[in-house]
Amino acid sequence: MTASTLLALLCWLLLSLASIVVWLPPRPRQARPLFARTTALIAVIVVLVVATTAIALLGRWGNGTEGVWSWLTVGVSCLAAVLTGGAFTTSVLGLADAASRPTPQRVQRNVLRGGTWIGALERVGIVASLLAGWPDGIAVILAVKGLARYPELKTFQSTGAAERFIIGTFASIGWAAACAGVALVVWR
Repeated sequence: MTASTLLALLCWLLLSLASIVVWLPPRPRQARPLFARTTALIAVIVVLVVATTAIALLGRWGNGTEGVWSWLTVGVSCLAAVLTGGAFTTSVLGLADAASRPTPQRVQRNVLRGGTWIGALERVGIVASLLAGWPDGIAVILAVKGLARYPELKTFQSTGAAERFIIGTFASIGWAAACAGVALVVWR
């Protein structure tokens, strides 16, 4: 393993750990201007995309990983999918909420229970299936998730939960696939 490959993995690990700040803290209910909130969400998305692209480019310059270092690459990619994917998906959902127009008929949005854990497991499963060379695993993961959530989504038809489910799932899957792609670039 070359120094650039090791540096790429370390940067990816640091980016993942820094993403905890965006993803996991409790959100205080303070009124912030919509413009400031939207700008912050866009900034998080841009930083994550640019940093992940830079990590992929840095890893590309290296010779790849072998042996135990390959397992480290897989571990870091799964960690990155969970942590940076959580921050990315949360930011995308925040932008979707900011873009929706409030209406008098709109009721309080219901957040589907376990969404954070389901999303994290979904991203790990997608990274694992792509790195294992079994892209059909994505269909299995989506089928299980969709069938498991169907009763709840049917119950909350007028709350926007289904739209948030679709947006969150697409953002989560896209980010997990990107993390698997970066891992393949570093691993090669």
